[in-house]
Amino acid sequence: MNDSEVLKSSSSSDGAGTGSAEPAVLRVVLLADDDVLHSYGPVLRRLAVGLIDEVGDLNLLCVGTSAMLKHVPSPPVRLISEAKHYPENADRIDYISREVIIKSPPFDFFETLWPRRHAARIADVLSTYKPTLLHALSERQVLLTQDLSKLLGIPYVISLLSLENGDIDFSDDRCGKILPCNSRLARQVRQKYPRLAPRVQVLSIGTHVVDLPCCFDNEQLRPQIFCCGRFDYGHGFSELINVAKRLSMGGYTFGLTLAGCGPGEHELRRQVEQLKLAEYVTFVPPLESMLSDSDVYKMVLQSADIFVQPWPEKMWRHELLEAMSVGNAVVAAEGVENDMVINGKTALTVKFHDEQALTDALEKLLKDHEYARSLGRTAQEYLRKHFLASRMIARLGKAYHQSLQVKNTSR
Repeated sequence: MNDSEVLKSSSSSDGAGTGSAEPAVLRVVLLADDDVLHSYGPVLRRLAVGLIDEVGDLNLLCVGTSAMLKHVPSPPVRLISEAKHYPENADRIDYISREVIIKSPPFDFFETLWPRRHAARIADVLSTYKPTLLHALSERQVLLTQDLSKLLGIPYVISLLSLENGDIDFSDDRCGKILPCNSRLARQVRQKYPRLAPRVQVLSIGTHVVDLPCCFDNEQLRPQIFCCGRFDYGHGFSELINVAKRLSMGGYTFGLTLAGCGPGEHELRRQVEQLKLAEYVTFVPPLESMLSDSDVYKMVLQSADIFVQPWPEKMWRHELLEAMSVGNAVVAAEGVENDMVINGKTALTVKFHDEQALTDALEKLLKDHEYARSLGRTAQEYLRKHFLASRMIARLGKAYHQSLQVKNTSR
């Protein structure tokens, strides 16, 4: 299908792109990849469920295939993914699971040289569902989203989780909203792209908050410290293990759980063995590998008292949000890119790689359980005011409807 054929098939439905006074039907395609699915985690499920009342037809396009798709509710969301080795009935809709596989060529040499061939192949499938809006769930999908927007003749919105991937060529055409996940990103985008400043709107990623903080809710149990992430070198896990040694030598009783995997895992396990910390430190697989349902994240974190993020995260990740939502007392490295971390109010912040500062923060929480509980409660109250999933869905639905108006002015 060429560009004009795709454009014609997508613009002929429900008066979209015409002068009709009737409000356009929202048929949205969310775009993601494996990294984005990991970044959103259980938030993606809440996003999909929350949009059911706002969106007439909701699709999630995952470029490639990902095990994380099993956490997305299907139905009602139609899952669209790619596969190089596809079954005979590929491209056919399974009306029970609502999953669609896009045939991908065994050798994608030409699509690597000419990315628009890849976009045209995807647009051909998407046009079947007559989408009216595209939503790139991160900056990683900007180029593909812009190509699909042009092919399908529909507007798009972009969520930003980070600007660490270099310059992003935001197109004026058909871009309805740019939705940074925090105020710092919003300021960066407005400064870098002043012509698009009116389209920039902070969309804080939201969650559900449990009623009571779990931090030290049972004094009979051994205090639990939880940390999760990819075991990359220089991410602060080694320093955290050294701090655990200091705490053990200081007579503190606790358990430290490290959830994750990565190239540094062997060295971390050897460090635990050398420091004789086996009774204190436990390694477990990454959270998403253990969970059959996304809401179980909260159940895992509710078994902990203290959550530690020992490195400043460059891209938004959901773990810190979930830890605060259940009332963990949080210790985070300075420079975490979100609006949730307020030193002394919602978390304790420490300098990156500063073992003494991290030791002092954890000692404070292990000594004064009431202070730790108050930190968890304050974080929960802050999330209820600013980071609820219902607030996120309401603001996103409004952004969708506003973005549909861009279509008539960008042709």
